[in-house]
Amino acid sequence: MFQDNNNYHQEISNTSNKTLDTDDNWVKKIWAWADEFELLNSEVPRNKEALLAMKKLEILEPELDEQHSRDVYRVGYIPDEITYLTNLVEISVSGINSSHLPQNIGLLSNLTKLSIYHSNLIELPNSIGQLSNLTELLIDDSKLKQLPDSMGQLANLTKLFISRCKLRCLPDSFGQLSNLTELDLIDCELAELPDSIGQLSSLTKLFINHCNLKHLPNHVGQFSNLTQLDLIHCAFKHLPDNIGQLANLTKLYINHCELIDLPNSIGQLHNLTELFISHCLLEELPDSIGQLTSLTKLDLINCNLKCLPDSIGQLSNLTELNLIHCHLESFPDSIHQLNNLTKLNFTDCGLRELPESFLQLTNLEWVNFNGNPLDNLSTPILNHLLTTNTVYGLER
Repeated sequence: MFQDNNNYHQEISNTSNKTLDTDDNWVKKIWAWADEFELLNSEVPRNKEALLAMKKLEILEPELDEQHSRDVYRVGYIPDEITYLTNLVEISVSGINSSHLPQNIGLLSNLTKLSIYHSNLIELPNSIGQLSNLTELLIDDSKLKQLPDSMGQLANLTKLFISRCKLRCLPDSFGQLSNLTELDLIDCELAELPDSIGQLSSLTKLFINHCNLKHLPNHVGQFSNLTQLDLIHCAFKHLPDNIGQLANLTKLYINHCELIDLPNSIGQLHNLTELFISHCLLEELPDSIGQLTSLTKLDLINCNLKCLPDSIGQLSNLTELNLIHCHLESFPDSIHQLNNLTKLNFTDCGLRELPESFLQLTNLEWVNFNGNPLDNLSTPILNHLLTTNTVYGLER
């Protein structure tokens, strides 16, 4: 809809160290840009004092259907003159038909949040590293191919969200983001992570979704403060052996990956409360799973599991156990040790019988055995399960 105006804003940018023009020509150029793309006065004030006082620049696209949203943009570019607005602390723009941001965006020294949605950006300017107060950076739905090395200079960055782009690698300087607490990489073309990523000592949440990662580097084990690790639609088959070093990890989610096994070191995750593994090739759980004594919820969905280890009974704090679309042939007798279990879901697992130890699961409140023949179920177990508040898949 709009042509890329990169040549235009390069021509109107004179130096990186700007001072206010005496004739306010820069103000006129901002207003001309705002008029060109029919921006509202509430988005870009047509009063100079209000313009200079702006702390938040927010330009949003109207709600469009999926087909048109890819072709329609709110603005053709962001003018270089925007960097005169030194009081800005937040920029949020949706819909930019340009491959670049202002080259001197680093002059916005008070900026703390930068969010760019739906753009044709292919790169970020090197000056972005000068945004010393930036705490959050979000780039979604772009053509971004790489991040500049200057990214490592963002010493106060705490949250980085990059999604739906063509990013294939992260710069080595990434490890310098010492205050980064949350890293979300979604639907990128990442095939590997740099070794320097292990230096992100403040990281508490790592979310990787729809990336072509074939393996996780051992450096992941250095995330000593990580509390949540989400791995969805990746190509790796194994977790690194030192995954057990994530001493503060409380939630581990692995979904639609090619995972075939879990390392024994997973039992060292003593603070883990939730373990979710879905649509993987996992065939068995290691005996060390019983060491996860803080685990309260265990979900195993659409895996190739045929049995559970005896050590499952050691999960003394487990309250919810969901095994759905697995291939279980039997249960270990140790299941009766799960004294705190309140919710039990074995949908479509092909079970024909349950061990007598099920009679000792006295705190069950919700059970689901839909999709299991259970043709060898004993009368005492049937009667016991029917006493729970909510029952599915069992005839009363």
